[in-house]
Amino acid sequence: MDPELYTAAHLGDWVLMKRFSGNFYSQKTSTGNTVLHVLAQFCDSAEVARHILAGHCCLLMKKNVHGETALHLAARKGHLGIVRALIASARHQYPHSGFRFPGFDGCKRMLRMANVDGNTALHEAVRNNFYEVAKLLVQEDPEFHYRPNYAMETPLYLAVEKGYHDIAVLILVTCKSSSYLGPGNRTALHAAAIRNSPEVELVLQKLPNLTKKVDKFGWNALHYAAKFNHQGVVRQLLSKYKFMAYVTANNDDSMTALHIAVTQGHVAVIKELLLHCPDCWERITYKRQNILHLAVKYEQREVLEFFLQYSWASELINQKDSKGNTPLHLYVATKNLDGNSLVNHPCVDISAFDNSNSTVLDNILHSRELTGRQVLIKEELERAGASPGYRNVGTVKKNLGAPKTEEPEKLESLAGTYLIVATLIATVTFTAGFTIPGGYNDSESPNKGLAVLGNKAIFITFVISDSLAIMISVHAVLHLILLLQSNNHKFKLAMLHGGRASIFMAMILMMIAFLTGLSSVLPMLHIKILLCVLAAIYCYHIPLDLVQFLRNTRCSRYVTMFRHTEADYSWYIGPFRVWVQDLTEEDEFW
Repeated sequence: MDPELYTAAHLGDWVLMKRFSGNFYSQKTSTGNTVLHVLAQFCDSAEVARHILAGHCCLLMKKNVHGETALHLAARKGHLGIVRALIASARHQYPHSGFRFPGFDGCKRMLRMANVDGNTALHEAVRNNFYEVAKLLVQEDPEFHYRPNYAMETPLYLAVEKGYHDIAVLILVTCKSSSYLGPGNRTALHAAAIRNSPEVELVLQKLPNLTKKVDKFGWNALHYAAKFNHQGVVRQLLSKYKFMAYVTANNDDSMTALHIAVTQGHVAVIKELLLHCPDCWERITYKRQNILHLAVKYEQREVLEFFLQYSWASELINQKDSKGNTPLHLYVATKNLDGNSLVNHPCVDISAFDNSNSTVLDNILHSRELTGRQVLIKEELERAGASPGYRNVGTVKKNLGAPKTEEPEKLESLAGTYLIVATLIATVTFTAGFTIPGGYNDSESPNKGLAVLGNKAIFITFVISDSLAIMISVHAVLHLILLLQSNNHKFKLAMLHGGRASIFMAMILMMIAFLTGLSSVLPMLHIKILLCVLAAIYCYHIPLDLVQFLRNTRCSRYVTMFRHTEADYSWYIGPFRVWVQDLTEEDEFW
């Protein structure tokens, strides 16, 4: 666009603009804005807009690269004069039953045009809270059912969500068919419940069917009112539609509004729910947890003590969830909850068993090291008369003797250390292989370039042990790299023990290579004898260390490497598969 024309349109200077009136159709900015777009964006001059449209009415429907007409830009900026001029021009140029365009209503077409984001002019006016512009647009086309934009936002939802009360009331009262959708399948009623907006009552009057609508989580408006502790909204909803209290969130553990209120610790909302729906305490979640389970799990002491005052608490206090846990079982895992009222309740079964045949006290006694919190709970339970269940005596004994599972962070730390060791062994043995004892023949004989000591048995022992050491250390490096790349804990354990065993063997072979290589070049017999004695003393400890190593890890499983005969490289992967399968066994290892 010509700089002078752009500046004139920006300032609304018609005297300067009319010099370019013959080129209005071709003059555009880099984003496709015409002179009418620029005027609507920066200057609220209805008179200049009428001058432009008097001779160039086609600019009315012209879109820029964002799919926006001049009406979009004027509505976004709140330029009421421009909006009026555009609507009047559209009504005049494209009458409803005009001679040139029978049955075509250009004004409504312009009002309903959407940009590349799916926004109409009303979307823009509502988003920026321009009430007068929104009022003019709605009154001009009250029959239109505004569709949501590509972000799934309707004008009504935007007004309610942003708290623009006047605009929300305007749309609800004026539009004959109000659209109400928002992102995530939420509705305007959801948004009103979240914001504790005064529009709740009007939405319930105009759109009563929204009480049955749930979002993508399965939550209705009452779920949100309960979550955000809006007692007044809860009262409004339940006064007219009590069934909302029994709706379960299908995609959120089948939780009702009461369950949500319990997890958040909102006692006032809980009282309101029980007042209108006194039997809603019976509902359980998908995991079969009742309101006492949730109060303990989320450590809501005030809520727990409030529930235990009711007579129906005796029906819930020993109820089991899908894992067989009573609320008291969950109490053991809490960090700060004061559960004295639960432990000492007259109806509590303090020795109830879960699905693994463990009592509450069993779950504490099975721990290897009791924390200060567990000690306090243990004493509290014992004072109340709790005792071990004795159903898992054998299993408990085995578990206590089993090695402690290594945590993922510790595994990766050990793997990093072992990787450095394995790399050093590979480097040393690789260097030793090319700087062999005795050197090479450099004469003109047929053996030129070959090892001088190539025919000696002790030198051959050096070559074999050094070669095995480098191969096994490289194998260990591969194990540890695979460990660091994996997310499977069992596979990580297998790779760690495999790498550790390989490093152990590589170190032994490296020591043998050192002793045999050194002995092959020493001329003194007594020195060789001394080295052999030292090696024998060292090797005496190797079987003992190896047995202890295998006992503390599960590397004894690697003996299957020499037994597997399955095809497809089972001789290599077989031992790891067997070892991983045995990870869950509870038998003694020795």
